[in-house]
Formats: sequence, structure tokens, C-alpha cells
Amino acid sequence: MKCCVVASIASRKSVAIAKSIKSLLHYSVVGVAHAKHPHLFSTVFEKKYLFEVPRDGEEWPTLVAWVANKEECEAVVPVDFADFVAFSKYAKLFNELGVVVTAPSYEDIALASDRVRVVEVLKHIAEFPAQVFVKSLSDAKSIYSLSPPLVVKSLGDASNPSFHLDYESAINEASKRTPCIVQEYIEGIARGYYALSHNGVPIIEFTHQRVVEYLPIGGASLAAKGFIEDPELFALGRRVLKVLKWSGVIMVETRYSEELGKYYVLELNPKFWGSIDLAVALGYHFPALLVIAYTQGAEKAREAAKKLMVRKGEFIWILDGLRYVVKIPSVWLYLTRKAFLHPLYSDIHILNMAKNFMQFAKALTRAGRESRLWAAYLKASKGELKYWVKRFVKFLSNSKRVVIFDLDGTLIFLPVNWCYVRSELIELGFALRWESINRALMRQWHSDSESYYKMSSVLEGEELKALKKLNSSFLLAPREYIGNLAKYAQICIATKQSARVAEEALRKLGIRNYVSAIVGRDSGVGPVKIELYKKCLELVGGSEALILDDNMELVIEAYRKGFTSMLVANNVYKVAKSMRLGIPAGPLKELLKIVLQCLGSLQ
Repeated sequence: MKCCVVASIASRKSVAIAKSIKSLLHYSVVGVAHAKHPHLFSTVFEKKYLFEVPRDGEEWPTLVAWVANKEECEAVVPVDFADFVAFSKYAKLFNELGVVVTAPSYEDIALASDRVRVVEVLKHIAEFPAQVFVKSLSDAKSIYSLSPPLVVKSLGDASNPSFHLDYESAINEASKRTPCIVQEYIEGIARGYYALSHNGVPIIEFTHQRVVEYLPIGGASLAAKGFIEDPELFALGRRVLKVLKWSGVIMVETRYSEELGKYYVLELNPKFWGSIDLAVALGYHFPALLVIAYTQGAEKAREAAKKLMVRKGEFIWILDGLRYVVKIPSVWLYLTRKAFLHPLYSDIHILNMAKNFMQFAKALTRAGRESRLWAAYLKASKGELKYWVKRFVKFLSNSKRVVIFDLDGTLIFLPVNWCYVRSELIELGFALRWESINRALMRQWHSDSESYYKMSSVLEGEELKALKKLNSSFLLAPREYIGNLAKYAQICIATKQSARVAEEALRKLGIRNYVSAIVGRDSGVGPVKIELYKKCLELVGGSEALILDDNMELVIEAYRKGFTSMLVANNVYKVAKSMRLGIPAGPLKELLKIVLQCLGSLQ
């Protein structure tokens, strides 16, 4: 039996990597850890070694090479970024022993992981968030060229991002962490493109979408799904591979803006990604194909890739997700329910109970640390909130204030079967099968206005049917709250429904008289929400506006454009995400209660 070394197995990725190699290649897998970890109890590794040494020097690759030679293994598979760097940097140690290192060259890894250089190399083929490189304290003022919210990141693999609603806190943080980069925060759908490539041509590809992350504001996946059928994401990833002439595995981390219909590349990860379990569970055997590509050649790997039986699905990291028990318990309960529906697609490995027990025990010992991290998260949220308050005070003190509501999901719940509507739009040719309704609207608006209004008319028909079910229970805040608010500010509706639908919905719910203006997707400015907000201000003659919307991306964009904004959300996970940026969030009733109290105190 052939042998392969996987190192370091002190990582959640290592079990999936080993399982892939064993199931597809039938290799014996030896695991080497750099630290004590529950995976030392995993039965997926035939043998295990522990060397408690740092991975940033020559000692670590020397020890791994020694194990590979001792066990007569033909290849070494790195797991984390530190392993990829160390093994590629000291590849000569392995080569002299006849051991293959399945990693790109050290120079290629250095380029792909350099958050400054890679933007310059790829800016002509990919969109990146606006960013500045803060090399020293004297560069800190360059941050003013960006628009908050902002993210401060370190240059290494562990970027440790911090989030800022104003220049002051971003500059203070950047000054402590120089050299670093500062980016404009991009909200959107967290998606990744993954590939094993040879000389810029993919051997196998995969895409995924994060559902739950380590923290509400971001991080590795705790629930994810794939593959994501979007030709634009695949095309973006392939352009990156081609320009870099990439050989090896790589992840292109993106945020998809549903509002703008485009992808932003956040960073490249020239390593195995944290959600490799998902890909392997669905039949995308990146680790095994990586071994084939480096030991037998790219063409052999392509042949093997064509024979794989792949599928769509989800994966849940329920044990890794125990961190949420001391943060937001409802999130862990959500993960638990999902995991028990499909236990084979979770990190609870049924035949590996010793590993499961040790991982559970480790989570218990980390409870105190996780509590402190969560306390720091909440403290940072409170620190950023003061900048929002300054803008809110400005809104309160203006005599021409306007409150702008989104309609569906914010002010009311419109009982439309959107899945049915989307399938109808696809059948009629208005939407592509991988598009959301909003994405199709955006595409039609920018490319064919006639088709846009035809599509809008089809949508309106379905929305009008839904109005027959509408009653007072579909209003998300008491009617008297809306009436009281109208005493202090003009109210405008900015909605991606048609103006007629909004008009009839408000009349049916008895609140039309409180609303000064309605702007819909058919009001001549298209479906871009920021344009709808501006149109509202223009129609009512206001100068300061408070935006209430249930879409996080729109709330952030409104803040970036100078509005005061709040996120309407009943989901605690979403509330915690918004609050980390310093933007208040919660159920509409609670947000309006706060706004009314503040307005009432002015009298």
C-alpha cells in the first residue's frame, strides 16, 4: 500500500483531506501534528506523530520530511497556510529524500497571499474593495480616501480583521498595526471559488456559499452549501488562475453584491480552505487529485476528476460550532437541527467517537476563552455605535427630516411565493436559472429597459394576488407607531415592489394617509435602492433621512452615501452582525420605539 503524510493534522481540515486520499487512492495516511489536537485520536490516520514545534522555521519541515522518509511515503500534503509556506520554502529537504511536496512554489504562494501585490497583478480582471496600504504612521491619512465602514487587516494569512464605522477608530487601529491594509467593508453573499489547477488551467473546480460563520461578521464556515451555480463566479476564478498561471490548490474568496450584481475579490488563499469537508463530502476530491497531479501528472488527475460522482449539498460543523453556545445559543441549535437531518454531512464522524469526544471536551475547555472573545466583540460594537449616534443626532436636529421605509420584509410582510414567481420568470425568459429575482431585475434594467418593465408587470401581477391575503397581522409594527412617527417626520416608501402594489398595500393596512410619497421599481429610477432613497428625498423636499431596511447590504450602502440607517431584523445572528459595525438592528417595533422616544424628547 502506498503511503502519504498529511501535516499538520492539528487542523479541522485534516480529516477531510485524509478521508479523500484514502477513499479515492486507497493510500495509507500518516498524520503529523504540530500541537495537541483531537484529531490525534482520529482513526482515519494509520499512524500519528506529534512534534510540538513552531511551523515558521526549518525544524517543522525537517521533522515532517523525517516521518515521510521513515514511513516510506511518496508524498507530503500540507494542510494550513503555515504548512504550505514551510514545505515549499524547504522543498529541498523533501526532494533529497525522494518525497514529493504537493504545494506550489514558494514564490507563487508569496505572491498570491500578498494582499497588496496581488491587487496590482489582478486589478484588470477582478474587482477588489477599495483599499490603501498603510506602511507607516505617516500613511494613516490616506484612509480618508475611503468611505466607511472600513476594515483593517494584517498582511499575513491571519488577517485578524477589525471593523470601523468612522475614520477615527480605523486610523487608531491602523496606527497600531502598521504595516497593514485598510479596505472599504463589503457586505454581500460570502462565496468562494476553489480549484486544483495546472499552469493556469483548472483540473477540478468547486464553488460554495457560507451560511453561518465563526462570527456573525465573518470567518470560516460553520454551515455551508455548494456547489453554487453561477457562471460569473466560475469565470472570475478561471481568470485568476490564468493570469497567475497557477499550479496547485487555491481559493478565491469573494463577496457577491446582489444589489450591484458583481463579485468583489476579498483575498486569495493558496492553500486548502476551511470548508474542504463540504467539497470532499460532495465528491469533489481535491486532496486525492492533488496527490495524483504531483505524483502522476496533471493529465492523470484530469482523467480521475472526470470519473468523480459529485452532487450538491450542505455541510455542518456542529462540533466546531460549539463556540456559539456561549455567544448566540440559538445559532448552535440551528446547526444541531441541520446536522441531525443529515448526520453524514457534519463533523460528527460516526465511526470516530474518540475524536468526537475529545473535540467536544476541547470545546468545553475553550468556553471561557470564547466568552472573552464574545465580550470583546460586543465591546467593539459599542465602541463603533457612538459614530452612528452622532449621525442620528444630526437627523433628529434637522427640521426637514424624512423616514424612508422599505416595504416587504421591513414595514409589512407581503405573502408572495417568491420561489414560484422566480420559476415563472425563468420560464418566461426574464431570469436565468442561476439568478435571483433582484439580480434579473438589475440585469434587465441595465441592458433592456423594455424587458425590465415587462418583467416588472409580471411581478406586479403576482404581488397584487398576494394582497388578497393581506390583513393587519402582516404589518410588522403597530399602526399607531406609524401614525406617531408621521407627527415628527415625513414618511416615504422606497420599495422594489411596484408603486401600485405599495399604494394598495398601505391603503389596505390603513396607513396610507401617514405616507407622504411612494417610490417603486417602476417609478423611473430603476431597482437600485440608493436611487430610490434619493428619489424619496427629492419628492418630499427633505434634507436628512433615516433609512429602515431589512437588507444589510442596502443599509450599509445607505450609510456610506450619507444617510442614517438601521437594519430591521428578527434574526439574532443578523442583529449581531449589524451591531458589530455600529449600526443598530432589531425588530421594527423595537427600532421605532427608540426613534419615537428620541423624537418625543425634542418636544
